[in-house]
Amino acid sequence: MEYVSGHIWSPEGFWEGHIGFEDGMIVEVGKGRAKQNVAEGTILPTFINAHSHIVDYVVPVDLGMSLVEVVAPPDGLKYRVLKATPMERQRRAVSYISECMLRKGVSAFADFREGSAEGSMLLQSAQGARPFIMGKTRRPRFDRDEVLELLKVADGIGPSAISDWDYEELRELSRLVHSRGKVFALHCSERVREDLDKVLDLKPSYLVHMCQATDGDLEVCAQEGIPIVVCPRSNMFFGLTTPLRRMIEAGVVVALGTDNAMISFPDMFVEMEFAGRLLRSQGMSRLDCVLSMAACNGRKIINERPLIEFDPGTPCDFMVVREHGGDPVTDVVLRTAGFDPLLVCVGGKRRGPQ
Repeated sequence: MEYVSGHIWSPEGFWEGHIGFEDGMIVEVGKGRAKQNVAEGTILPTFINAHSHIVDYVVPVDLGMSLVEVVAPPDGLKYRVLKATPMERQRRAVSYISECMLRKGVSAFADFREGSAEGSMLLQSAQGARPFIMGKTRRPRFDRDEVLELLKVADGIGPSAISDWDYEELRELSRLVHSRGKVFALHCSERVREDLDKVLDLKPSYLVHMCQATDGDLEVCAQEGIPIVVCPRSNMFFGLTTPLRRMIEAGVVVALGTDNAMISFPDMFVEMEFAGRLLRSQGMSRLDCVLSMAACNGRKIINERPLIEFDPGTPCDFMVVREHGGDPVTDVVLRTAGFDPLLVCVGGKRRGPQ
């Protein structure tokens, strides 16, 4: 059996202890440090990247283009480039990025994947972090046969904003997805505010962005239990500001994602640091909520238990990051982005010392 020791995360805070593990399973959890360890530091649950477009990694960045020109379907820059990019190159991007995410402590990622069933199947080749596939139709229109084929591959469907669709077709899409017991989610109010009543009538499992949301919109999301996934680096790139403090104060469950891989490499430590600094600029002094966005709330997005307990008899799902001698929350959120985790263990997958 091998051991890791240090300050261990729990829902109640950090405590000093050790975890013993073997063959991808946690065997022992106790107070105090073990005598021999494969890694020592701050012990965290792995992160969930709650919103990504990882194949966008193959798209060259054009700094002169607007948000609409880059990402709007069906003819934005990314759609033109992806259409012209051989599938094998896209597959290599999936392999590379999923491995990078695992090495950075991400166990799973919710990816809004273009290209219908064929594009979604590409994500199944990921050998690093595990994909939670939110497929997208080839064009913003409802084709029942296409959607049924897509749902054979995908965990859910994540269309673009309601402004890109005929609303009645979007209603048909939502009904079909829900009838198959799959997840339905939407980009919402990213560039302009959209009608939240119409959006919620589609019964989304969660929403992405909400940069232009009013206080009333956020209160409704909190009351209805609709989580919001934020991607503050991507928003800032396009001149948008994530109203992160207002979301938290409204009581919204907020998860963290990295969005388009051509403008924000999917590194959750970098995203956390950016979110933490954004919150400070918005007048908030506590950062434990940022750690929860990455470690807990993203699990709600992919239908896993939001709170991770390190219990004997459960699969390994932890990482060890170096300590910096300060408050563990502040160190993790603001001072860890420049370092790879010392060890990542997710079931039988392991990155770090052998």
